[in-house]
Amino acid sequence: MATPNIAGTLRRSLLIKVISKPAPSKEDVSSVIELTASKVVEALQAQSMTFYLVEGNEIAFKQVYYSPTLWADDPTKEKKFRDTAAKLLALRIPIGKGIVGKVIESGEPVFFRNSESQAPFMQSMAQTTGFEVRSMLTVALKSTITLGAIQVLNKELAAGTQGEFTEKDLTLLKEVAEYSATLIHRMVDPKFVPNAEDTAKFVAKLTDLPLVTKIDDVEIDEKLLEVTGDAVIRREGIFPHKQLSPNSVAVLMCNPLDYGKRESFSQATDMSIEEVSVVSATFFETLLKKYFKDAKAAPGSEDVDIGSVADVISNAYSADSATAGVSAADLENEDSAPIVQLTNRIIEDAYVSGASDIHIEPMEKDLLIRYRIDGLCQEKLRLPKQVANSMVTRLKIMCNLDISERRLPQDGRIVFKKFTKKNIDIDLRVATGPMNHGEKVVMRILDKTKSTLPLPALGFSDENLARYRECIRQPYGMILHCGPTGSGKSMTLYSALGEVNTPDVNIQTAEDPIEYTLAGINQMQMSRQIGLTFERALRCYLRMDPDIILVGEIRDKETAQIACEAALTGHLLVSTLHTNDAPSTVSRMGEMGIEPFNISASLVCVCAQRLLRRVCKNCKVSYELAGREKTIMEKALGWSGQVFKSNPQGCPTCGGTGYKGRVGIHELMTNSEALTEGINKEVEVAELKRIAMKNGMKTLHQDSMLKVKMGLTTMDEALSNVPPDLIL
Repeated sequence: MATPNIAGTLRRSLLIKVISKPAPSKEDVSSVIELTASKVVEALQAQSMTFYLVEGNEIAFKQVYYSPTLWADDPTKEKKFRDTAAKLLALRIPIGKGIVGKVIESGEPVFFRNSESQAPFMQSMAQTTGFEVRSMLTVALKSTITLGAIQVLNKELAAGTQGEFTEKDLTLLKEVAEYSATLIHRMVDPKFVPNAEDTAKFVAKLTDLPLVTKIDDVEIDEKLLEVTGDAVIRREGIFPHKQLSPNSVAVLMCNPLDYGKRESFSQATDMSIEEVSVVSATFFETLLKKYFKDAKAAPGSEDVDIGSVADVISNAYSADSATAGVSAADLENEDSAPIVQLTNRIIEDAYVSGASDIHIEPMEKDLLIRYRIDGLCQEKLRLPKQVANSMVTRLKIMCNLDISERRLPQDGRIVFKKFTKKNIDIDLRVATGPMNHGEKVVMRILDKTKSTLPLPALGFSDENLARYRECIRQPYGMILHCGPTGSGKSMTLYSALGEVNTPDVNIQTAEDPIEYTLAGINQMQMSRQIGLTFERALRCYLRMDPDIILVGEIRDKETAQIACEAALTGHLLVSTLHTNDAPSTVSRMGEMGIEPFNISASLVCVCAQRLLRRVCKNCKVSYELAGREKTIMEKALGWSGQVFKSNPQGCPTCGGTGYKGRVGIHELMTNSEALTEGINKEVEVAELKRIAMKNGMKTLHQDSMLKVKMGLTTMDEALSNVPPDLIL
């Protein structure tokens, strides 16, 4: 079937698909052919284009294009051309036969023009094609072997020519064939690996962006690099080289179509990307080594790839360990170079991947490394079981824990800057515990460079945002945030403090650990080893003339008691608690021994929250609600209509998962006369929920349905996190 010229946007999406695959399949060949064909037709303004590939001893027609100008408005002619295209696509010709066969055999191009009196030949071609042939170009597709050919016939008359191609067109077609051949070769032969320079050339040509191959060709602003930081440049794969305005930069990228990375870079640096040039992956590494080589190297932390270190370790325990170069005995020492390197690489890799936690888990037969990304655990590595002890010991050394104690849980903190030469300023909160197959370690990544988000960016609905802002501006009382670990409670509290943080307000925080550093706020790190607990910090703070106190978590009766006292004596106290929803927080406080009248008198609001994965903007699929989903949505919001679901194939932006980033859902229960009465009467949780809903509270389920309606998340994600309400 004749294929019309592909629009630029489709070409871009095909190109993303092609260059982002580490190991492309044969199915992707058609994508590259479409890309190349559309580029050829567009650049040469050809009336007809045929793309041939060698398959065994035959040449197959892979793409046939006819310009609509050949049939104008005649439907009969159009049908005839479409039928011809369909016949050709089913055809095979022997190698060596005809012009295409000779071009593939010799590798040399063939160029004919009417003005050079090739009339007899052109007449025979006219009979085959069904239109008058004025000019023809045929060029071989060559990489290390000849893969096929591209043939174009007649330049469009509108192009201001006599329908004939020029020497310039021949040069251009040879160039397109050269850079496409390498990529097609990569797909038809899995053993063939094109070099980074060839891939960069292909990307630059197909995106019409400049290609940079030498450091001298680009102006590099070292101050800009310093401001941006090594960590952001490595994580996003974007090298800013020139400041164009206070808020915009020119950058170098290997994949300029990775819009997800571009957006992350802009968010991290507050600078928009105005100009992009293409570089090869090897050139990008050269730039990193040249401009970030002065960072202090930690012992044994040579810049090696996580996969290569893992291979060295796995090979040491394999059958042919004699050739591995590292003995198994070496690897059971926590100071051995591969163990030190691998531990560092795992932390660096997790940070670059955007993980929130790293799990190091000894299983029966191996050691499993998993990352939690966007709330879901993903397997990263499996290592021989024998290295578990040395890796756990290495991590304990990094956070000054007792390496001889393997029977009891321990927790500590790693200041990662001491152990890496890369500019990665993160701390890790470490917890170890004995499991049935050895000690497990979980590390929570605390990114010091990450700033809090403003309240409107956290996913609050307009109604909840207005009510919450009113609450945080109260002069005294207690604001509680509840939800499971990793539901974004701390981020919301810090964002709220950021809004009320002015020079005339004294804010004191007691935290374990300090997750975000805020300017103008007094923050205290808890240390249970020396007896510095939340309770003790709170007692201290009441003598320090505070206006607002943040307590990291209310865990016990003593902390709850003092928190309540502080809220009742003219201070605004904000804290977190582990409960499922807002109304059950009241009964949880009661269980801790707080009198109901104290709870009702001190409470300003309770905000329960969760984080749902955002459906990828780039590849989400719309559909109409039906069946059970429609019923659930109608019960929650009294609305039904078109919503989005995730694409099971995903795309490069979301890494094939269909989801990218997360959005908060909130259940905001503010105090009222009816609620105070209910708390004092000690009514059950379900009754408190009814009172709060009458008072205007939207439940977590209702808010999750609102996010589905807004197209931010999916029905599957919402229902897997929050079940429908039992109370209507």
